[in-house]
Amino acid sequence: MKIIQFWRLAPWFLCGILVGSGCTSRQSETVSLDAINQTIADSLKRHNISFVVQAINQGKREARDSDEYYNFVTQDIVRHFYTGRPDSVLLNTDSVLHYLSGKPFSDFRNRLMVKCMQAKGIYYTQFVFNADSMLFYQKEACRYAEQGDEESEKLLCYANLADAYKFGGDLSMSAMTYRQAIALADSIQADTASYIPLYSGLAATYTTLRDFEQSRIWWEKCGRLWPLMTVYDRFNYLNSLGNDYFYQKDYPQALETFLRLDTFLLDYPDMEWERHFCQANLSDIYLKLHQPEQARPLIAENLAFFGASGHNEMVMSHLRTQQMELALQDGDFDKAGELVARYPYRDELRSEQGLLRLDFLRRFSEARHDWKRAFEYSQTYTSLSDSLRSERVRMKIAENRMRYERDATILNQYLVISDKEAELMRTYALLGGVTVVVLVLIFFYFYRRKRVKQREEQMMRRIVTMKMENARNRITPHFIYNALNHELLARQEGRPSSLGVLVDMLRQGQSLASAFITTLREELDFINLYVAVEGESLGENFDYQVKVADGIALDAVQLPSMMVQIFVENAIKHGLKKLPHDAAKRLTVQVDRHDGAIRIEVLNNGPLPVVQRSGDKVQVGLRVVAQIIQLLNTRNKRPMSFELSGCHTPEGEEGCRAQLIIPDGYNFDIND
Repeated sequence: MKIIQFWRLAPWFLCGILVGSGCTSRQSETVSLDAINQTIADSLKRHNISFVVQAINQGKREARDSDEYYNFVTQDIVRHFYTGRPDSVLLNTDSVLHYLSGKPFSDFRNRLMVKCMQAKGIYYTQFVFNADSMLFYQKEACRYAEQGDEESEKLLCYANLADAYKFGGDLSMSAMTYRQAIALADSIQADTASYIPLYSGLAATYTTLRDFEQSRIWWEKCGRLWPLMTVYDRFNYLNSLGNDYFYQKDYPQALETFLRLDTFLLDYPDMEWERHFCQANLSDIYLKLHQPEQARPLIAENLAFFGASGHNEMVMSHLRTQQMELALQDGDFDKAGELVARYPYRDELRSEQGLLRLDFLRRFSEARHDWKRAFEYSQTYTSLSDSLRSERVRMKIAENRMRYERDATILNQYLVISDKEAELMRTYALLGGVTVVVLVLIFFYFYRRKRVKQREEQMMRRIVTMKMENARNRITPHFIYNALNHELLARQEGRPSSLGVLVDMLRQGQSLASAFITTLREELDFINLYVAVEGESLGENFDYQVKVADGIALDAVQLPSMMVQIFVENAIKHGLKKLPHDAAKRLTVQVDRHDGAIRIEVLNNGPLPVVQRSGDKVQVGLRVVAQIIQLLNTRNKRPMSFELSGCHTPEGEEGCRAQLIIPDGYNFDIND
């Protein structure tokens, strides 16, 4: 027996790619169409034919233009391949070709044309064996694919063209084209599943050539991709692998492989064609193992099935050879002779089919002692076998030539690459030198810049220190002069003197003047002494209060020394002293927390200073406060601030408020 060569691999591979890449060119209009195409492709891989039919029919009804409509007609071609309906395949293909004829070129229509050419070629491969037609249409598909820019389409066309060469008997061209397709798949980094039909097709070619060493290599490569195979990929793999064992005359292993395939098909009852195809191979193996009773029912069932379709002449020819072999094993020479006369050997039979028939005719003639015919059949058999061997030699020569051309090309590319590498090294050397010079200049620039910046920072620190010392020296005399004038006036008027308090105040004021930073406790102690001295001039109606919110540690709060004292001094001098002598005078110092900061407020019920209303120059004390804050804020992300504004006192009177806000974690060190 000859295991029937399975020629349905390329169609299923074609159909999967056809559906998956059907209409990707019209991105702005067909986002939903692409999604439908991909869904149909996935459903076909899962063999969900009922959903595919529904999706295609719905797509035809809802198509927005003729291009979309014929996209779904092309999908229908795929579906008919899956369900084994050759008449519908041809009808739909001709319908799409009629639509495309005379239409302006577009990438989308060109893709449809490629798929139609492939479908026609596969039709003449699968259903009507016509080597010239299938080769013509696959070459046409490649020609149209070259007009586009889709590498995946070119890969598919190469695969189908290689199949066409194989089925046409040009095995050397088939092997070369398969190898070209594999090289293209490598170059475009095709997905791994795309290699399945390429590996199995090349392995089957080597099987036909009886080069089992090479076929084993490619069958093993293909077998490792089993998890990625579709249902039809797995069917083809097992069928063709069983065929390889059969050619090696390893009939037990071939039987085991086909029984595995037959069991696999039990899960897919709608794959009727494939099941009978598998059983046709099983009956052949049973005959080789001299088990005619096992083969008999299978042959009868398959003759009825394939004979009814009318499009499987190749399969029928092989089944008739099995009929003849069965009659010979039964010893029914009359029936065998009748079958030989009714279905004579023809030269147009494929080489595999021809060898099987010739082998039977030779053995049948010997059994009938017709030595002349046995000799003639033996010569024809030898001639056909020699042609296969010659084909194998031809293919080896072609492969060697291809490898030589590839090696020569690689060598030329290597020489060009070497020249380019030498030129690149020179360029790198030049760039390296320039880079070193630039880096040295950059280093020198930043080094100089850093040195200049360091000198500037040192100078700035000295300037800031001098300004601070100057500011402190301006604050202290300013206050002392006011205090002494007050004491002198008190003595002249005969009022009690607070000279002791004044001495303590001056002593503490001198200490604060020499320090840039003090604590809030020290600042408030000094203010209390100051108010004790200065408050006597405000009369008996003067009320002074200090309010500190709970949870504030006065010793932990830092601030520039005598800054709050300036606010208090201004409140008395420019606010409370402007009120009538017998009027109530209130001065309040409040300390609390607000928004992550210490807030110090000096409130009085006097009028706003004239400076805030008329725009005159600020008083000496407030100007110094502004300078200090400005200098310190350059060292801090969150600034310290002060504000002088009108307000309402807790007693509901209009007055003036001086406010100082010191953020938590404020840095008072000007040497950082």
